[in-house]
Amino acid sequence: MNFLCPFHNDKNASLSFKKKRFFCYGCNYNGYIKKKIEINKFKLSFDKEIINSAKNNLYMKKNFWLKYLIYRNINMITSIKFSLGTLNFSFKKKIGKILINRLIFPILNDKKILEGIGIKTNSKKNKYLVFSKNKNTLNLYGIEQIKNFNFVVIVEGYFDLLTLKKNFFNNTISILGSNIDNFKINYLLKKFKKIYFCFDGDYAGYNACEKIKKNFKKFEKKIFCKTLPYQYDPDNYINKFGIDSFLNYLKL
Repeated sequence: MNFLCPFHNDKNASLSFKKKRFFCYGCNYNGYIKKKIEINKFKLSFDKEIINSAKNNLYMKKNFWLKYLIYRNINMITSIKFSLGTLNFSFKKKIGKILINRLIFPILNDKKILEGIGIKTNSKKNKYLVFSKNKNTLNLYGIEQIKNFNFVVIVEGYFDLLTLKKNFFNNTISILGSNIDNFKINYLLKKFKKIYFCFDGDYAGYNACEKIKKNFKKFEKKIFCKTLPYQYDPDNYINKFGIDSFLNYLKL
């Protein structure tokens, strides 16, 4: 017997169970049953009310993450605009421990609908984690804020985007890493007239840039790609040299 899949708008009972695994023939989402239950609990419990509570908690009570945002030069206006927040142990029963005492980044799509949650830990291992509705989720952080579709600058990290937004540069999106697949590229090509990729000055960034230049050569008049100097990302580059220097470096 098959069931309606909770990971997409399923009308055909596409979800199948076999032993300890599940597989959806509609959206191809699959995994272990234990993981599925954990994901469902997360989805059912995390809503706008929780996001608002996390926002309030960040500024109403002294906590590590408020100090951290000050250290990273992210002001209150920017953090409120992007609904950054943190949750204390009073929410543990409702949402589980994975989100407790973490910095939370709600990820919205272009229609301003919540489609994922990014969290930052204070651990050196797995510093950032992303929970998405399904594997086809785009996770383009900040796209809901864009109003001008003539061009867009694509960066890697949360703080890269927040720093650009803080400096009143609105046409930017974060892909939350250096991996960019054809699905995201095709979506961006349909939405924006010109795309400027700005990757970090490290091996992963250089490799991603070369891959884009090679695979999308036919769009060379529409897709542009550049890496920052060694050990720089947009966040620390702008904080050191300023937004004008950053835009000049990209030749915008």
